[in-house]
Amino acid sequence: AITSCPNGIAHTYMAAENLQKAADRLGVTIKVETQGGIGVENELTAEEIREADAIIIAADRSVNKDRFIGKKLLSVGVQDGIRKPEELIQKAFSGDISVYHSASKSESSNQQEKKQNPIYRHLMNGVSFMVPFIVVGGLLIAVALTLG
Repeated sequence: AITSCPNGIAHTYMAAENLQKAADRLGVTIKVETQGGIGVENELTAEEIREADAIIIAADRSVNKDRFIGKKLLSVGVQDGIRKPEELIQKAFSGDISVYHSASKSESSNQQEKKQNPIYRHLMNGVSFMVPFIVVGGLLIAVALTLG
């Protein structure tokens, strides 16, 4: 599986943890690659991808799907990875998902994802850049109240 959110801070890792716990409960072996704010962690190798029965991508950012050609691929939002991990794993094993074929399909599906939720993507991107200012502002207010 791959998880990624616009900020790459919390939701990425929450989805990864929930998918891992759900897989353990279902008795399924899973490896979850996170594409967070600090980069790619626990990257899937070519051998792991080749041996995988299915790939789950729970991401609100675009993920390069070229390495999954010929594999069953289930692509959903990161919220589904957090809220419905068992359902995603069961759906991946049920065979109700299609096999990923080409890069041109990837580009069109990425464009559809961007059209579906552009406000959310822009809002979360802005929040990501504002967090340091909010933290520093809070610290300055605390220091001012302490000195006052």
